[in-house]
Amino acid sequence: MNLHEMMDSYAEEGLTRVLAASRVCQDIVLKASSEGPLSRNVTIKGGVVMRSLTKNNRRATSDIDFDFIHYSLDDASICEFVSKLNCIEGL
Repeated sequence: MNLHEMMDSYAEEGLTRVLAASRVCQDIVLKASSEGPLSRNVTIKGGVVMRSLTKNNRRATSDIDFDFIHYSLDDASICEFVSKLNCIEGL
């Protein structure tokens, strides 16, 4: 499934195109953060977790809340974390 098909699938579930695009972006970031080299340094919290736990019965969320574990919060470290999200082949 490509990114456009993913958006179409979420739109068919009732999300607006904007929220469908947001959900696809969240899927990518979640996959990258779980498979990337810093996976043990981040915890996902907030609406994304609640949506997953309730099987999509909660409102659509358009952001991802991270907690960094044993990881510096200075600008250079955050930039390093974001750059390491670029770990999915083909994206």
